[in-house]
Amino acid sequence: MYLKRFITFSLIMVVNLILSKTALATEKPELYGETLCNNHGFHCINIRETTVEKYFKTKKGSKKIEINVAETWEELWPDEREREIVMKVNRLNIKLASGMTIAVPNDMTNKTFMDFSPYPTEIDSLGEKFLIFDPKLLAWAAYDQKGQLVRWGPASGGKPGYHTPAREFTIFKEAGPKCRSSKYDAPMPWAMFFHKAGYAFHGSPKVPGYNASHGCVRLFNEDAEWLNKNFVEVGTKVIIRPYID
Repeated sequence: MYLKRFITFSLIMVVNLILSKTALATEKPELYGETLCNNHGFHCINIRETTVEKYFKTKKGSKKIEINVAETWEELWPDEREREIVMKVNRLNIKLASGMTIAVPNDMTNKTFMDFSPYPTEIDSLGEKFLIFDPKLLAWAAYDQKGQLVRWGPASGGKPGYHTPAREFTIFKEAGPKCRSSKYDAPMPWAMFFHKAGYAFHGSPKVPGYNASHGCVRLFNEDAEWLNKNFVEVGTKVIIRPYID
């Protein structure tokens, strides 16, 4: 048992060293969302409310009322590529609300979300592919056997009192789009289980820009589906980095 713990601790330390020594794709990878407002290359906007008219059927016909609604992702960034960049830079896929501050890259021309990765595009190879989650970056990354970054995305780990345990694991089970939590009766589409009965990477429409789960690692639904179908398999290594260095 002690040898296994030592090996696990040593592996995490090696990964931490590799990631800290490698040049990152952004100047300050620990910054995301509102913390980027004063960072070179970004500006921030505040989400506003607009007044829209709604018609409701009544016994006497229809009634018109005016309601205030917040701007939407689609309205602000109709280009799907740019919208994906902004959502991932802010680590958010939840519905926008009035007063929220959103960071926006100044230049998104001919770029994709991969250009804004908080992880290195290449690291020293560990000899096998692995999936990593860093609760400080609120982001995951998938590396292949050669140490090449394949894909990254936003994530939300366990909230205080429910921290996702920081150590090495392996995926032992995968599930499909209809998977649900037996404990919380909540959807866990494309779940990839790595610890005990309920800890998994899975898709969620509630990646809120902070660690908010009961221990699972929430991902954007499309990211969870991609990982489940294209990268993760039973036996894939998983590394959870600590909440505090």
